Amino acid sequence: MMNRMTTLGLDERLERVLAYALFWISGLILLLFERNRNVRWHAAQSLVTFGSLWLVILVLQFLHGVVSLLPLLGWLIGFGLGLLINLLGWLVLLLWLWLMLMAWLRPDYRLPFFGQLADSLV
Repeated sequence: MMNRMTTLGLDERLERVLAYALFWISGLILLLFERNRNVRWHAAQSLVTFGSLWLVILVLQFLHGVVSLLPLLGWLIGFGLGLLINLLGWLVLLLWLWLMLMAWLRPDYRLPFFGQLADSLV
């Protein structure tokens, strides 16, 4: 399989991986500047996947801060929210590694829900 060059002058396979390298930020940058359809699609998937997860974690951290102000109940709920935030952080890390590996190996790899959202952006 021949690797094609991209608008930015890099190998397509490398740019697909770079779409995930800085989570949603690199996805946004490549979506704005790259014209290669495969790279743009991976950039869109990165943007919707990590952008959504980032927003969820941000909201949970805000709730954790507000709830922790409550006396005893706040400690219990805060513990649960803290645990959930940590689990989501690990999920994001594993998903990040997985998506970079799949972008290198399979140019057509799609996540179930986020892949459909990415289709609407490209």
